[in-house]
Amino acid sequence: MGAQVNAQTSQYMVYDTRGLSETDAVYEAAIKIADEIMEGIDRLTYSNTIETATLFITGSGAQLILLARSFDEGLIAPAFRSTLKSVSYDSETGYIQRYVIPILDVESPT
Repeated sequence: MGAQVNAQTSQYMVYDTRGLSETDAVYEAAIKIADEIMEGIDRLTYSNTIETATLFITGSGAQLILLARSFDEGLIAPAFRSTLKSVSYDSETGYIQRYVIPILDVESPT
C-alpha cells in the first residue's frame, strides 16, 4: 500500500491500496477517467474551489473524492448532485462539500 502522486497531473493524488509494484490496466483506466473528469471540472464556471482531489483505487474499483469549498450552497454543477455525499459549514471558511465519484467497478473473478 502507498500513496502515489500522479506524475501526469498535479490536480489530484492517487492512493492505490492494492499494493502492486507496477501499474496495471485498472490503474491506467482509473487515471484516464479521473483526468477526463478533472479536465471537465476545469472547464466549468463555478463558485466552488476544489481544495483536494484524491483518486482511490482498491481491489473492488476506483473512486474520485473531491472536497470543494464555497461561500454558498451551490454545487460544482447540477450534474454532480448525485455524487454529493456531505456538506459541512463553518462561519469562517464557508461550506465544505464532499463528492464521491465512482470511476470503476472491478468485477471479482468467479
